Amino acid sequence: MTRNIKLILAAGAAAAVLLAAAFSFLERARRAEAGRFDWETIISAITARGYGAAVEELEARLAAHPNDALLHYYRARLYYEDGKAKEALAEADAAISLGYAQEISHALKGLVHGRLSGDYAAQRALAAKAITYDPTYDFPYLLRAEAAYKLGDYKACAADAASYQHMRPKDKEGYGYGLLCLGELRDYAGAESAGLRALAAAPGDHAVLWRLGRLYAAQGRHGVAVRKFEEAIKLSGGRPHYHLDRAASCAAEGDFACEAWDYYSAMGWQEVAGYATHYYLLGAALHRSGDLEPGLAIADYAVKMATAAPAAYGLRGRLRADAGDAAGARRDFARMAELDPALAGEAAGLAAALKKN
Repeated sequence: MTRNIKLILAAGAAAAVLLAAAFSFLERARRAEAGRFDWETIISAITARGYGAAVEELEARLAAHPNDALLHYYRARLYYEDGKAKEALAEADAAISLGYAQEISHALKGLVHGRLSGDYAAQRALAAKAITYDPTYDFPYLLRAEAAYKLGDYKACAADAASYQHMRPKDKEGYGYGLLCLGELRDYAGAESAGLRALAAAPGDHAVLWRLGRLYAAQGRHGVAVRKFEEAIKLSGGRPHYHLDRAASCAAEGDFACEAWDYYSAMGWQEVAGYATHYYLLGAALHRSGDLEPGLAIADYAVKMATAAPAAYGLRGRLRADAGDAAGARRDFARMAELDPALAGEAAGLAAALKKN
């Protein structure tokens, strides 16, 4: 009995030691968690206290641990996010020299070169280098596909997009580059499949819908293109290039009222409204849709914006002719011929048609 009691007491003591050890481990883990500093911590700090506070915390940690490769990598990322290419590259090199993950650091350098400096050849080379360090790391394939697209190497872009799709089948980005690059290669079936898979991964992505619209327009499938552009416009609230592309497809479908509306809608953006060409296109669309009064006002504005553009005078002359202002139309046709003698025959024909009417 005495022996059993001793065994029980010994077992209890051992259990107590194990329990104490477990609590000690949990306490150390809790402290480690409280002192944890990773990229998510930095993002949380930026959200809670602002960019400056997050930078100060990182700098303080680097002052205490100047040879911490991960901290240098984080500082490189912060410089990248802040648009500081030179500083980001220096910190990425510091992380590399201190032994941080080579594939991740070289991919970050590629990102900086491409997206901040526009050096897509360097982006491509650094992405390739990252892949040699770790062929299973997915992001460099997407980065290299992006660089290849910018450089016009659509075949290489499509191949890297396919590699990324295989690794990240639920991510829309790989399918997005597949849509772009296969479309450029005129593999319309492959591009459409990639675009539809991108939409399946991100159903509300208006940019994918717009790109699908452009793909259908390139094939002459303007009716389908108009519907895709319409969805993109509704989801985005409108973008100038979405309206301009739908205007072109509406014109191809013979829906000139739709064409005119989209050119008018695109005028809400200065990058469109600042060019006389777009006023000419809007005026021509209004002319084709039979809206002579607003068309004439727009054509008049196009002439004022580009006083040496013969096409603007030709458009205004046609609108004036249809509105019954034969004298004004003749003046515009004469000015069109004066500005471009190669159009003298066309101007004479338009003026002769006025006499017949």
